[in-house]
Amino acid sequence: MAASLRPEGLTLGLMLVALGALALLSNFGKVDFLETVRAWWPLSLLVWGVLEVAHSLMSRSERRS
Repeated sequence: MAASLRPEGLTLGLMLVALGALALLSNFGKVDFLETVRAWWPLSLLVWGVLEVAHSLMSRSERRS
């Protein structure tokens, strides 16, 4: 049986990858880290919400079958 992806784990992983990429770009002088985080942090809430809804819908369809 395949392990199911949990939205919390996926969201945390995506956020860590994004923060790491921003930190790397900040070190190279390509972006301002704090300015970018201030502008884009709501995107993490949006992604988390979409993943939660998708997980809920998938769980509901699995229970019906």
